[in-house]
Amino acid sequence: MAQFLPFRGLRYSPQIELSNTICPPYDVIKGAARDELLARDAHNIVAVELAARYGENASDDQYQTCAQTLQQWVSEGVLTRDDSAFYIYEQEFTLPQSGEIHNRRGVIGALTLEEFGTGVQPHEHTMSGPKADRLKLLRSLRTNTSPIFGLVADDDGWIDGLIRDVILDPAHATATDAEGITHRIWVLCDDEIVNGLEAAFKNESVLIADGHHRYETALNYFKETGAQNGGESAVMMMCVSMQDEGLVVLPTHRIVKTLADADAAALPAKLGEFFQVEPFSGDANALLSALGQVDKAENALGVHLRGQSYLLLLKNDEMVQNARDKSKSEAYNALDVAVLSDLILDRNLGIDAAKVAAGAHIGYTIDAAEAIRQVETGEAGAAFLLRETPVEQVKKVADAGDKMPQKSTYFYPKLATGLVLRPLD
Repeated sequence: MAQFLPFRGLRYSPQIELSNTICPPYDVIKGAARDELLARDAHNIVAVELAARYGENASDDQYQTCAQTLQQWVSEGVLTRDDSAFYIYEQEFTLPQSGEIHNRRGVIGALTLEEFGTGVQPHEHTMSGPKADRLKLLRSLRTNTSPIFGLVADDDGWIDGLIRDVILDPAHATATDAEGITHRIWVLCDDEIVNGLEAAFKNESVLIADGHHRYETALNYFKETGAQNGGESAVMMMCVSMQDEGLVVLPTHRIVKTLADADAAALPAKLGEFFQVEPFSGDANALLSALGQVDKAENALGVHLRGQSYLLLLKNDEMVQNARDKSKSEAYNALDVAVLSDLILDRNLGIDAAKVAAGAHIGYTIDAAEAIRQVETGEAGAAFLLRETPVEQVKKVADAGDKMPQKSTYFYPKLATGLVLRPLD
């Protein structure tokens, strides 16, 4: 089993307004958002987290600029080093659909790196582009800038109980981001608590909820350096108990970027091979509501083509069973997103796993109305709306040794970057 250990975190000085210096994860910062974050504060962590030109267009010099910026901030006292500690991280947020207020809490520590297996489990496939970018940044910074999001069973509730006790005291740092989400950090240096947490995690396996690219990047860097006992042998991780009441998983809807008019017109009839295809009148919320009323044991999807939506209910017949991927587990084949990937995108639209991974054919959004808007404006050919995948189902797929398709889950909200960093040295 991987070990979960305290570390000497790097955090913003108390004199810095933390609300202006944290940022979202690198992969959701689009367009002018980087410049907007830096306009709020020149010390915003995005200057370190995201090269001015991201991904394939970024030069090695830009990654070095990120590293030089980090070094300068440390030397100027903008960022200061803690003693060895674990960190409790709480997010207080409002759920977009219902307006309900939730609190999600977890423990940030350093998880020792190991190949995926029983100790550390992935749950979805990754893409090559983000891993290349993150590796270049890690080589330059030698610092984990944002925690990977992991889930632990916590069957006896000990971790959840400890967190509830700790948060009775005032937080050591608080920030509110542009979406109104409040982020709080507690620093745990007490030897008894630290030792208790280390012991509690010894028998826990970790299921990666978000951050697969960064975990694989950290593992590759560890192998590349060959440093068995250095900081490279672990990665910053926030572990959340599966008992946590604030754990929210949203669906990630699929947008087919290109679809000829003739193919779109023929699609409902083609889908009739495997689905009951029911025309649906109503907006995105109404379609999601209709999906939510379908028995969870049945597979159901929504699809929007220009001018018309449909409710798709998977048939339970021999033809469907014969079309399922026999190499996959029952848990995998029970997923709505697997039905979409295998029986619609691949079989009916010719968009196989390789094309999905390439990124040119499929777009993703958690906003169903936005997905439909893109179809109506001609920016996309079709939108497929999904139900959320329960955490228990995610774990069943991982336990079976399968991986879900890319972007199958959206654990809301994303973890902020900049609350605590983990230098490797």
